[in-house]
Amino acid sequence: MKIVADANIVDVSALYEAHGELKLLTGREIGPDDVRNADALLVRSITKVGASLLEGSKVRFVATATSGTDHLDLDYLRAAGIAVADAAGSNANAVVEYVLASLAQLVLANELDLKNKHVAIIGFGHVGQRLYQSLSSLNIPCVLCDPFVAAQNTKEKFCSLDEALTAPIITLHTPFSKEGPHPTYHMLDAQRLSKLAPGTVLINAARGEVVDNAALTRELARDSGLITVLDCWEKEPSISADLLRLVRIGTPHIAGYSVEAKRSASERNYQSFLQHFELPDARGSTGQQAAQSLLVLPELSETDPQKLLAHVLSKACDVVDIDGQLRAGQAKPDAALFDAIRKRISQRREFSHYTLDLDAWRAEQKKPALLAQLRALGFGLKGFDSPA
Repeated sequence: MKIVADANIVDVSALYEAHGELKLLTGREIGPDDVRNADALLVRSITKVGASLLEGSKVRFVATATSGTDHLDLDYLRAAGIAVADAAGSNANAVVEYVLASLAQLVLANELDLKNKHVAIIGFGHVGQRLYQSLSSLNIPCVLCDPFVAAQNTKEKFCSLDEALTAPIITLHTPFSKEGPHPTYHMLDAQRLSKLAPGTVLINAARGEVVDNAALTRELARDSGLITVLDCWEKEPSISADLLRLVRIGTPHIAGYSVEAKRSASERNYQSFLQHFELPDARGSTGQQAAQSLLVLPELSETDPQKLLAHVLSKACDVVDIDGQLRAGQAKPDAALFDAIRKRISQRREFSHYTLDLDAWRAEQKKPALLAQLRALGFGLKGFDSPA
């Protein structure tokens, strides 16, 4: 058996090399000649998989280590009888933590006060549902928008897109689609962007094409008061330098990047591979899960629970540092820089990896409600005796 794989898939060698010849390439260089005699193809979102890549090849199984599948021509793969596996939901927690860390940074910069604010979650799939749970644990009310889920979900209350866009905080988690009853391509176009109230926080951690980037650039250039956090861009990895200069926080499509998410995606793809080819588990030694790390904050004078929580989230997931890497030394961000940062960020850990050191915190900072919120987000706590 011959397997062609993106070399940046976590544990790919340990999982697959016992099953045959394993050829590792960077995702952007995988071409028709590489897959012509392959039986299986393992990719990430940067590899477009369709007839132009696979026509005439022996490939019978394609797995993507991502939740989204818009880089796969599913109609072609289905017609060609090629099995497809994805990793839907594997990075949901990582994306949620990115959103929370971004909001935390705005709180610390005094650009956002979450008191008496609500969040519009547009897209109620794996990420949207997880984000709803996390925001609810922080007592932040939400409105939900997803016409597909609304048609089937009788438990939650959903609103229209136009109603959702009146919220003070809007976060996008939809798939990318150009067809069907509710296409998401340029869902936020010039008209809708122009109607957003000054001070609105807009976060795109979905797909770049969901927001009209040219229209967003024009809207921000006229100093509309819109506060934007972009992790997804049109024409990745060759993103707009003009738009990058105007957004509040810009990162290179890494919201879903974490060690935990990547290992979960690799495991799901591997199990699908074994099932498809009816093979036994023959994995070698994979990377070991590190023990929890102690998260130590500098001594803080803050007693406001919102600010204390923001300090913790920003320490655990430093979106400002990632933003700085994308901007540094580049008048025009290029594809190589975009991809290099994505590779460096791959060792990010999720909140559950950290135990927060509370030994230096004063009694008035250790408010039970705040500590309960930290636990709900996955943090361990040191230096606090829980009541019996």
